[in-house]
Amino acid sequence: MDFELLLLRALKTFIGSLGLILSYLSIKAYNKSKAKNMLFLAIGFGIITAGSILAGLSFEYLGFTLLQVNIVESLMILVGFITVLYSIYGTD
Repeated sequence: MDFELLLLRALKTFIGSLGLILSYLSIKAYNKSKAKNMLFLAIGFGIITAGSILAGLSFEYLGFTLLQVNIVESLMILVGFITVLYSIYGTD
């Protein structure tokens, strides 16, 4: 197996794990405080994480091209970052 492919899988796994941890901690903080910004923070991290995981799975198993995968991942990262920004500046 190719070293670069193994490295990419390891990085995607690490990104997915950290994203799930961040989402979980944000949801936990929301449940404790009921602060709306924590909910949007969790949603933002979840979208970013889902984009990364979806990109990896689409490339590996669904036969999407690298360009298609990067477009979808970039769009999901953009939406996730907008949601994280909203959690910081747009909520009470």
